[in-house]
Amino acid sequence: MKYKCITGGPISENCYLLIDEKTNQAAVVDPGFLNDALLNEIKKYTVQRILLTHGHFDHIWEADRLHEMLGVPVCAYETEAAFAADDKQNGSLLMMYESVTCKVHEAFKDGETFQIGEVPVTVLHTPGHTAGGVSYITPDAVFTGDTLMGYSVGRCDLPTGNSAELRESLKKLAALSGNPDICGGHGPVTTLEDEKRRNPYL
Repeated sequence: MKYKCITGGPISENCYLLIDEKTNQAAVVDPGFLNDALLNEIKKYTVQRILLTHGHFDHIWEADRLHEMLGVPVCAYETEAAFAADDKQNGSLLMMYESVTCKVHEAFKDGETFQIGEVPVTVLHTPGHTAGGVSYITPDAVFTGDTLMGYSVGRCDLPTGNSAELRESLKKLAALSGNPDICGGHGPVTTLEDEKRRNPYL
């Protein structure tokens, strides 16, 4: 497997393509924007799913449009669908003064597994930044959204955020085996060992 990180959007969010090189199948993680660089990459692969780590506006902004373009489901944790569809909860009215929502077609449970091509993916519920936040665990990388990102963590003072839950989620991530890449929602891609050494929250 491999992944590609493309940064853009209203607050420089990271969108990822998770790619199975054997089958040329892929998933798009957190499509908060659709710029030329991202669209050109998407055209190279057969996209199977659109994966949301959480429902904040900057991570879902183009999910509906991408669903219409590709005809594949938008997927999120089971309780996050309502959050993503609520422009007051998801921060779009608060921060952008316009309504941004998306529809979730496939709801995941904690511990659920699926495949992108031949790449196994496990859903890990990591609440705290939002109540329905998840991380997607693959053999070489973990897509953590705003739970853990670039030697920092996401804020927990927005709707459904919870500092105690965030601490527990960080413990779950710190306990993962190996040294996977940490693909956060903002900032640089790091590794788990790097985060343990340099992130004061972990």
